[in-house]
Amino acid sequence: MKIVSAILAQNPCYTTGEKITVKGIMLHSVGCAQPDPQVFIREWDDPTYDRACVHGFIDALGETVYQTLPWDHRGWHAGGPSNDTHIGIEMCEPACLTYTDTFTFVCHDHEEALRSAQLTYQAAVHLFAMLCKTYDLNPMEKGVIISHWEGFQSKVATDHEDPEHYWNQLGTGYTMDGFRQDVKEAMETLQR
Repeated sequence: MKIVSAILAQNPCYTTGEKITVKGIMLHSVGCAQPDPQVFIREWDDPTYDRACVHGFIDALGETVYQTLPWDHRGWHAGGPSNDTHIGIEMCEPACLTYTDTFTFVCHDHEEALRSAQLTYQAAVHLFAMLCKTYDLNPMEKGVIISHWEGFQSKVATDHEDPEHYWNQLGTGYTMDGFRQDVKEAMETLQR
């Protein structure tokens, strides 16, 4: 996994210049069949795009993280108070999905979709481990690593169901508890 700087310098979220004290990281999935983060980057890097802004995107192959905001910059990813405390990371989803409503999709190539989910999951584990090390965060502590869905349940984010809707519909078996455990284990392998 490599990290490529793709700062959304024209996005109003970036130009406000607001900083946060990083207390956690929120995991998202994009909620549409778009494997290429650069599509979002081209659309969002505009002074009129004031609807959202995240810290990074993981491509659908799990090969590259596009960092779109400085990690300690206040993002617009959760629609709630977690914007003031959490880094927001989006996992891209494969082109073989067709969404039938906000959180339900039809999968046209289960093997491809499952492979993408596995690759983005692993990339997210490594990225979150690195960020937890950088900001001295305990991934097992309550509220440190959360999904958008968990943020909604905790009343710190809007009513999204990602990424659990994505994992569950594909039958990956992934859970946020498992993700946090995997991040903890990945942290143990990182060198200081």
